[in-house]
Amino acid sequence: MSATATRTTVRPPLAAEHRRGDPARDFPLTLRGVSKRWSKKQAPVLDEVELTLDLGTSTWIGGRNGTGKTTLLRIAAGLIEPDRGRAAVWGYTPRENRGRYQRLVSFLPAGDRGLYARLTVRRQLGFWARIALIPGSEIDARVEAALDAFAMGELADRRVDRMSMGQRQRLRIAMTFMTEPEVVLLDEPLTSLDADGAEILDRAIDGLLARHGVLLWCSPSGEELAREFDARWLLERGRLVAP
Repeated sequence: MSATATRTTVRPPLAAEHRRGDPARDFPLTLRGVSKRWSKKQAPVLDEVELTLDLGTSTWIGGRNGTGKTTLLRIAAGLIEPDRGRAAVWGYTPRENRGRYQRLVSFLPAGDRGLYARLTVRRQLGFWARIALIPGSEIDARVEAALDAFAMGELADRRVDRMSMGQRQRLRIAMTFMTEPEVVLLDEPLTSLDADGAEILDRAIDGLLARHGVLLWCSPSGEELAREFDARWLLERGRLVAP
């Protein structure tokens, strides 16, 4: 089966930079025949998954815990390889060009990962910017912009281990967007967020889509979601099905 999220958009120069006249390179994110099995004795967690995201589109995938949503995101992020099939960003796979892939994609995993307890918010953002290979001349400006965009100016000099869970989640979201990625992958991003934090996340997503980026959001199917998505799917028995 094929799951496709599309919206009529004007292709920006950035898209032209990636495209090479090859239909396989015409989309920011594609999953083609992606399958993954953790054990030969168990059914595949992903079974020939097909997904295409076009410019400026958002897609939500729901499903019960353990149905493979996080595995799908980790494959899309280039962190693990599928047993069969491939994930590609503008036709590039992680194996073919990992550096380019990582610059284009930003992944927010579920939970409370990626933070260092003794760093302040400002230092955590700066550390992340260096890992993401943001040019040194841009780091200070990117950090200040993130502090402003995610309403963390008053927290800038607070250590991570002295922040609430909601504040830590807001910091993790700021790290996800501060690299100005083209593809954003979110795994249960509303966890611990209050209404203000959810509104800030919403604005960040609107900014991503406005610059023709793409969003893939995974969360349990019972979660209340206020925002509209271009496509919604459920992951059941390893395959995407209409809700």
